[in-house]
Amino acid sequence: MKNKYKLNLWGLIFLMSIFAILITNTNNVSADLITRDDKDVLQDAPDGVAIGNYLTKSTVTNPPGDDKFPYKTNSAQILDRSGASAPSTGNIISLANGRSSYGALWSNGRTFDITKPQTISFWVYFGTGAASDDINGEGISFVLQNDSRGTAALGAGLEGLGVYGADTATYSPGFLLTPESYTSKTPSYMATTAVQNSMALEIDAKNNNFHKESPIQLKKEGLASDSSLYSQNSFDTHPGGIPTSSKILGTLSYGTNGGQYGNISVTYPALTDTYSQTDEFSDYSNYDHFNKLTMMVKSNSTDVDLTNDKDANGNPVYWHHMTINWTPAPTTGSNKGIATLTYTYNDISKGGIENTNSKTVSNPINIDNLKAPASNKVLWGFTGATTPSDYAATKLIAFDSIPESPTTDVSASITDKTLHKKITDESTDKTVANGDDLSLDYNLEYIRGDDDWKSIVSKIKIPDNFEIKPDAQLNVATITYSDGKEPEVITNDEWQHDTGTLQHQLLRVLSNDNNVANISISGTATNDTSSDINVKQAPASFTGTNSIAMTSSPAFTILAKKDYSLNLSTDNTDYKLLYKNEDASLSSNLNLGYSSNAPSDLKGSDIVFNVTIGDHNYTAAQDLSLQSGQTSSATVDFKKLIEGAGDNFGDVFPVNSTQQIKVKAIDRTNGLISNEVTYNVNVMPDKSLALNVSDSLAFQNIHFGNKSTYLKRASDFNLSVTSLREPWQLSVTSNGLYNTDNSLNKNMNLVYRKDNNSDYVNIGDTPVIVATNDQSYTTSTTNNISGDWTNDTGLLLKQLGLSPAGHYTGTLTWTTSDVIGNN
Repeated sequence: MKNKYKLNLWGLIFLMSIFAILITNTNNVSADLITRDDKDVLQDAPDGVAIGNYLTKSTVTNPPGDDKFPYKTNSAQILDRSGASAPSTGNIISLANGRSSYGALWSNGRTFDITKPQTISFWVYFGTGAASDDINGEGISFVLQNDSRGTAALGAGLEGLGVYGADTATYSPGFLLTPESYTSKTPSYMATTAVQNSMALEIDAKNNNFHKESPIQLKKEGLASDSSLYSQNSFDTHPGGIPTSSKILGTLSYGTNGGQYGNISVTYPALTDTYSQTDEFSDYSNYDHFNKLTMMVKSNSTDVDLTNDKDANGNPVYWHHMTINWTPAPTTGSNKGIATLTYTYNDISKGGIENTNSKTVSNPINIDNLKAPASNKVLWGFTGATTPSDYAATKLIAFDSIPESPTTDVSASITDKTLHKKITDESTDKTVANGDDLSLDYNLEYIRGDDDWKSIVSKIKIPDNFEIKPDAQLNVATITYSDGKEPEVITNDEWQHDTGTLQHQLLRVLSNDNNVANISISGTATNDTSSDINVKQAPASFTGTNSIAMTSSPAFTILAKKDYSLNLSTDNTDYKLLYKNEDASLSSNLNLGYSSNAPSDLKGSDIVFNVTIGDHNYTAAQDLSLQSGQTSSATVDFKKLIEGAGDNFGDVFPVNSTQQIKVKAIDRTNGLISNEVTYNVNVMPDKSLALNVSDSLAFQNIHFGNKSTYLKRASDFNLSVTSLREPWQLSVTSNGLYNTDNSLNKNMNLVYRKDNNSDYVNIGDTPVIVATNDQSYTTSTTNNISGDWTNDTGLLLKQLGLSPAGHYTGTLTWTTSDVIGNN
């Protein structure tokens, strides 16, 4: 440490003169954005939910015991797209605007329950990649806090980002025998002047370290004062080595590892352990007067591109998307009291295009550091700060969702209904063929929340070469909800042809009771060229009044139109099928090959058969290898295919019907679809039992004096049973004989005699067995029972006594039954 003594004329003059104090304050408040770049970026900002009802700005309260705390002004504000202040209706927040500005916006009340899952997603702007980090720095922080000052809490500006303690140092000039001195504040002071009982996710665009930076003078005082105040500007110094702390979890490091364009890390602003001091910096002339310099201890420090990023097309990225998920701490076990904060940075690009250059980091959080109240609810908010540059970029945020809004999600996929495959971002096979029927699908999900997801406006950019196909009612899409109610349709009028956008407001809210909506848009893949077409992702947004979800359709490839074909044939197209026969089989022998003009090296190994039976559709995969000039054979077991899909084979092939089976082969390797082969299936009964009997039977007339006991039949009578795989038994009953006045004749009785060696059996209300056959015929067989009767056998009429003259009638009831109980 060097001590310098100054005794000169100016020192003597200082004793006699009082000069006005010149103060340069770091606080700067402005209602308008500073630079044209900022204004242009703001007007092109992503859509955000209106935030005025959820975040508030308060007058700053100094840290306890430090009335001279230099950071007293909160410059944060809520804006509209023009950059004007709009505290009630604005959907963008400015945390710091202008040189050396800083600010904070906190939730209206302690709404962040640390015992429940929480999600926050937002877009953040730091500055343009063309500018230096002196313009794009400092940064922002997402903060959870339980400071007694509540929404009036604010930390230091500059590298303090509005949440950390003040890294101030005092310079006192020497006079006479008093040496000049540079005195740094202690870690305890810095912890005390930070936002208390807090955790911060620091998103820092500037590397403040004493290897390349200089102290920043906060207050320049005249000769009447004895000191000047500096910010050491060294929090991000990384000298090597690994710090230790029992209160800070994760992988710890000093400062920033060296990322040129930004860094994200977890910190605890109010912990003394967060601020580490060193006096080993003599080689750095800008700091050689200070007794100590301060570095920050950070957890899971990760380098990211906050200001110099480009998208997949090489365009600069100004707005960066970030999603933060909070997983509550378990109440038991080894991880008791340790929550998890997971963030994904650059997960989507502006407009909703999925970003493959994202970073996801999970951070263990010691919730004891929050000192949460009994309700387990704390304040959440954002703080931010800019550099002393006259051209400092404004720090802006637009929110998709916040803890108070419902947690929502959306995913997109494309289903090739021709090739029977689903395409997502994770799919390895993303090819479709020209003319394939496609379905562009979006799955909206309400995950959790206290409020419903309301007034959801879908804005879907249709991918190139996806030709929308309206139905007969000119509807282009269907929305199916999980509540099972009538689907909703999107009409052709909502399809904006000039912009290629489909825009529609959902008629229902999504909630705990109706948590999923599936939007399905029907279309056709179009490629009339001789080359494959690579279709890029297309963005889609779903904007509600309290939550926004974004995604993009997966990229896919439409194969070039082919001038050769895939040919399918079969040897037999007519089948007979026994209904519900356990031994019945139904399969096809198919021949498959390419047309003669196909390329000689053409091969296919991913072959499926599309089978249609009435309104049933099935897909059968085959282990086939096709090659030009060769024909391959395949067998499709239709019965196994149908039952494997969960359908009843007997329901698909009802008895006594003729069904058509239509088969196409699909070569998914080359995007080829064959001609259609049709099978005709005649469905016959597996077993049957039928009775054939004459409608009437007459007996001999009885004349006076006729004393015959048994009267013969006077008319022809036919009685037969036809059966197929059905042993049977035939029985008969009678209700007796009645005259015209409905009186029962007790002197007559119907009888049955099987043959001349059999007894006569009276036929009454007890069934009389007429015939039995225990044979199970494999073909339909008729047994003519009455054909064996003679005049003295079969049905006869027995006289028991004299009967009054008259006409007598009665009813015979015949019954055939399965003698072995088959169903």
